[in-house]
Amino acid sequence: MYGQLIDIQGKLRHAESQLLRREAKIAEAEEILAQDDIPKSVRLGALADKIEQEADIPTWDMNLKGAQQELADIKAIMAELKPQCKFADLDILRQSEAIQQEEWLLELQGRAENFMLSSGSIPADHLQTMRCHPEFKERLVPFITNMATQISIASEKGPQEMCALLGEVSNVPLLK
Repeated sequence: MYGQLIDIQGKLRHAESQLLRREAKIAEAEEILAQDDIPKSVRLGALADKIEQEADIPTWDMNLKGAQQELADIKAIMAELKPQCKFADLDILRQSEAIQQEEWLLELQGRAENFMLSSGSIPADHLQTMRCHPEFKERLVPFITNMATQISIASEKGPQEMCALLGEVSNVPLLK
């Protein structure tokens, strides 16, 4: 939504520039037409320029109103969604980083769970990637430890319990 907001705001700024350029071209054409001693070809060219500029006004005005409405809609949606945003208190750049960090954490938790359930361990290259996560010690290690404990308990109870653990819904929490 934020990207769309920036895009529409930029387009509206360009529209302001287009409006000024159109007004300047019309004013220039009118200045030429106000002169008495100009050749007919220059007069006709100025008249054509003025008509050309004025012909686009209804379409341009409609497009401008549409863009303004789109901007208002985007702002309304963003305001409605903000209370539900997990990182709403952060500025947009830090918010994006926090979201990416959380997504990465959840991806790594899912990988850890799959590796441990399928092969009993996490391959070294994936473990190295996990260690790069800023919350490795605080969130990934406890997750991996918990997963190892669950696997150990299930394997002690027998194949049925292990199959039940494999069939359970992932322990990875959903994004909020």
